[in-house]
Amino acid sequence: MLEAIRKRAQGWLVKLILALITIPFALWGIDAYFSSGGGNEVIAEVGDSGVTRQAYNDMLKEQANSMRQAMGPNFDPAIVESADFRENVLKAMTEEEAMVQEANAAGLQVSDEQIAAILQQVPAFQENGKFSPELYKKRLEKRGYSEKYYEYLIRREVSVGIMRHPILAGALLSSTSADLVTKIAGQRREISWHDINPATVAGRVNVADKDIQTYYEAHKAEYVEPEAVRAEYAVLSLEQMANAIQPSEKEIQDYYAANAAKLGPPETRSASHILIEAPEGDIAARKQARAKAEALLAAVQKAPRTFADVAKRESQDPGSAAEGGSLGSFERGMMEKPFEDAVFSMKPGEMRLAETKYGFHIIRLDGVQDKTPPLASVRAQIEMELRRGQAQKHYAEAAENFSNLVYEQAASLKPATDALKLSVQTTDWMTRQGKHAAPFDSAKLLDAVFSTDAIKSRQNVEPIETSRNTMVAVRVIDHRPARQKSLTEVSADIRGKLLAEQTAALVAKQGQARIAELGQGKEPAGIGWSAFKMIGRQQPEGLDAKTVQAIMRADAAKLPAYVGAAMPDGSYRIVRVTRVVEDTVANPMLRAAVDAGLRQAYARSDAVAQLELAKASQKIEIKSGALDKKE
Repeated sequence: MLEAIRKRAQGWLVKLILALITIPFALWGIDAYFSSGGGNEVIAEVGDSGVTRQAYNDMLKEQANSMRQAMGPNFDPAIVESADFRENVLKAMTEEEAMVQEANAAGLQVSDEQIAAILQQVPAFQENGKFSPELYKKRLEKRGYSEKYYEYLIRREVSVGIMRHPILAGALLSSTSADLVTKIAGQRREISWHDINPATVAGRVNVADKDIQTYYEAHKAEYVEPEAVRAEYAVLSLEQMANAIQPSEKEIQDYYAANAAKLGPPETRSASHILIEAPEGDIAARKQARAKAEALLAAVQKAPRTFADVAKRESQDPGSAAEGGSLGSFERGMMEKPFEDAVFSMKPGEMRLAETKYGFHIIRLDGVQDKTPPLASVRAQIEMELRRGQAQKHYAEAAENFSNLVYEQAASLKPATDALKLSVQTTDWMTRQGKHAAPFDSAKLLDAVFSTDAIKSRQNVEPIETSRNTMVAVRVIDHRPARQKSLTEVSADIRGKLLAEQTAALVAKQGQARIAELGQGKEPAGIGWSAFKMIGRQQPEGLDAKTVQAIMRADAAKLPAYVGAAMPDGSYRIVRVTRVVEDTVANPMLRAAVDAGLRQAYARSDAVAQLELAKASQKIEIKSGALDKKE
């Protein structure tokens, strides 16, 4: 069964493995090999295994970093500090472990040979079309993973993936259900509306001081000014060092002379061939084909001008034979490797014999297209490479010097910045929560700034690597503890909030009363309806989703029908539905979208059922205090 893994390696498995080297893992290791010390405390039991405190804390950090990278400046650290986030992470870990145990129980074990076969097909680990152990190690080192750990994770992912794949790929679709949903999705309704302006109830709204006091006492937690700090900081980065370097003209010229071919487009060569076919594995046929090919090679070498005629007469490649054997121009990677190796090692006009799985090729190199770019077009690229290369040579030493000076001269960042020609920058007041620009979008740096020691000592914090080849040193210069805002400070905000709530409630009440009258066939005085408009789920015509949903849910058995919805500007909209129009012919694009959506929904439902079965068969117990924050 698992032999199919190798055959499908270019499909979902390869995508899965590529994901493993770019995002935090959905599956995680809980073996003692991957945990140590106090982190071995088991906080959740899953069958015969368990989730350790260390594994849980590591996953919290990975998920937080993933969200930070995905959301960028919109990331709010308060999300990952919440109890709900911590609970969801632990729940997901126990569920995934239950799936792993189910896969193991089903015998879905993945051997070392199968892992090796899969890895060899992953483009990210290939060089010139072949698996490169060096590139594989380099990729893993960049992510901070050992080969043993990475392959352990793949083994878990693959075994669960094999178990899940038939469920996700095999969802069956009912044509009756699809027809019904398509009909509902394509339905349109004729409407008109009347808006009740909030100004009509303004005189009836009254917020008393005691109401503000009561609200304040019930919502004090909403009016706490969080702890804040001001800090000075300095950044040492490879990019910054590179920008300060100016390569000499001689360095630029020397680099160009040595690397010009690599700077331009890939080298292309044009060639012609005469193919003598021979079935792969048929020794006798291949021996006979070789002999014929060698004889033809000798003949065309003696009379080069006859190559095209011989190709037309003898070549068994119909596509090129008609063109005198010409294959046109091509780059590396476009031909069979033995053929390509021969072509890219020949001189123009040279002829040579090459063997591939198709048979024997008499090759003539027709030309080499020189695509070496002029220096002016690649000067900026060369300068960048030289700057980075020179900066890389000195970055490690500069980072060590930076760290030492920040630590040894802990009362100020100036000695370190003077020595390395860096600048000291100062932040405005900032809190742990909210959005922060770089470098304070790093959770690790924020944790350091808001640590008790940093705030109390007002000394330099040990430099922190906020991203690859970027270090930040910081020192707290001012601190403002969290405090409860007074009623006086927030009274205006609360008054505005209560006024808006009371107004919305009164306008909605008035609107609902009018809807009740309209439903009884009575139209209140003063109602002015808008022009008629046709709307549908696919054609909302500018209406918000909530209003469209209310309109499409209105009972069409007795028309006109009336529904109401609060609008973003505080008004209340009464919508009158006067006609229902069904699509006589289903839109093929809509039907295709419905089919795809239903299949996805069925697949998700089946996957949830599979997960519930796995959880039911594996006893899951979350220990008391598991969600406590113990970093």
